[in-house]
This record gives sequence, C-alpha cells and structure tokens, in this order.
Amino acid sequence: MPQSDPSPADREFTIKDTLDYLTESGSDYLRAKTELASIEAKEAANEGVKRAILGALLVFVGLFTYILLLATLIGVCSELLEGTLGNLEKFVGTWPIVTFGFFLVHLLFVFIFLDKLKTSSKKVLFPHTKAEIEKDKKWLQQIKPNKEN
Repeated sequence: MPQSDPSPADREFTIKDTLDYLTESGSDYLRAKTELASIEAKEAANEGVKRAILGALLVFVGLFTYILLLATLIGVCSELLEGTLGNLEKFVGTWPIVTFGFFLVHLLFVFIFLDKLKTSSKKVLFPHTKAEIEKDKKWLQQIKPNKEN
C-alpha cells in the first residue's frame, strides 16, 4: 500500500522552507515596523506643528509686549530727563536721546550675542554618533582582511 505525503505537521522542514519562512516573517516584521514608524512620524509632525504655532504666537505676543515696554520706558525716561539736558534738549528733545540710549544698549547686546554665536559654532556636533561611526569603520576594516584570508 503506497504511503501518501506526510501532512505539513508531520513532515520535516527543509532549508528552503526555513528560508521562505524567515523571509516572510522578516518582511512582515519590517512592514509592521514601517507602519509603526509612519504612525509615530505623523504624530510627531502634528505635535511639531502645534509647537511651532504656539512658538510663533509666543514670539509675536512677546515682541509686542517688549515694544510696549520700550515705549513706556522711553516716555518715563524722557519725562525724567526733561529740563536737565540744556541746549541739547532745545535742539532735539528728550525722547530721541532716550531712544538713542536704548538703541545703544540693544546694539551692545547684539554684539555680545554675535560673539557667543561665533564661539559656539566651533563646538563639535554629535560627538557620540561620530565616535560610533569611526568604531564601525575600524571594525569593518578589521573584517575585510579576515574575509580575504
């Protein structure tokens, strides 16, 4: 009596079956990871847009508040200086002098921040990642001679 093919549960897997299974499960795994990364990227983009909008609003309101503060300080300081500048006050007035003083103070801060920006640009970015890449390069160079032998 001839025997029929063994059922899939009874038969042994060949190397081809194993490779097919690994390929299929690997592609399913990658597909799931890609889908998860896509969902997380969309959520991160939405969160980034919300933060950017709030940041823009904060900058606008902060700048408007700062302008109002400067206008108030110019008015107060020009009132305090009134009558103390003599002939200069007759030619120009007090508020342009106060405004120019605030301009000079802000210009000083601009130069300070520019200097800090120039010195901070010399900082090495991503030192740990670069070190890991260099380690990987060395490791790959060590493997190449071993493969040739």
